[in-house]
Amino acid sequence: MSCSGEIFNDDSELIQIKPAINKLLKNAKYGTYGHSTVDVCHWTKKSFRDEGDCYKHKFYGVSTHRCMEFSPAGMYCENRCIYCWRPMEFYNSIEMKSENVSDPEEIVLKLMEERKRLIIGHKGDPKQNQKKIDESLLPNHYAISLSGEPTMYPKLPDLIKYLKSLPATKSIFLVTNGQEPEMLIKLNNENALPTQLYLSTNAYDRESFININRPRYSDSWQRWNRSLSILSKLNTRTVLRITLINGYNDNKKTLS
Repeated sequence: MSCSGEIFNDDSELIQIKPAINKLLKNAKYGTYGHSTVDVCHWTKKSFRDEGDCYKHKFYGVSTHRCMEFSPAGMYCENRCIYCWRPMEFYNSIEMKSENVSDPEEIVLKLMEERKRLIIGHKGDPKQNQKKIDESLLPNHYAISLSGEPTMYPKLPDLIKYLKSLPATKSIFLVTNGQEPEMLIKLNNENALPTQLYLSTNAYDRESFININRPRYSDSWQRWNRSLSILSKLNTRTVLRITLINGYNDNKKTLS
């Protein structure tokens, strides 16, 4: 591989986000390790100031300040969605080989360090809830989403099983774009289903799916529909999440 936007150069190497890309992610307040990313979301910061909690707290009892949002595939995605803020040249590959990825435990421990680095500065603000900040350093909920498509990470079952093994863990949510239905089957077969699985959609038929997602796979619409079918057979909570986009899928005609 020799494209300027590559994430790594040698099939024998672990995937690394390149320094220029890493700098952009750091400027966007992301923490990174290898091919993985972590963030402290808007709602977590609001919770530190006692200004509210995200919907996961209201609906599912998740402590917002103890939610760790991350992705094991920070710069990997099969789609080029029209609303994505990430420069598309970062996404040059649609395969993560097992021999080129970091192990789950390493990812979690390193991203926890990155997350601590992002959080610790809040302790200097007397207006913030110091108890919540201290508690936040030990997550008890994991949201596997953020940037990239997490189901592309080939060791995802082991990652979820590792998170489940941590004494503090109460719940794990996974968000997918539905382009890797085989991974959903693998999660089920390996007893590694998350507490809740979200399938994202932003389209109402094949044409709108192609136009909005700009997918790399030629059978992307079929892949998404297979994932939808698989959801109905999984023994875990499932959610169909709809992203509305002004001028594309938000009018009465397309929603009827």
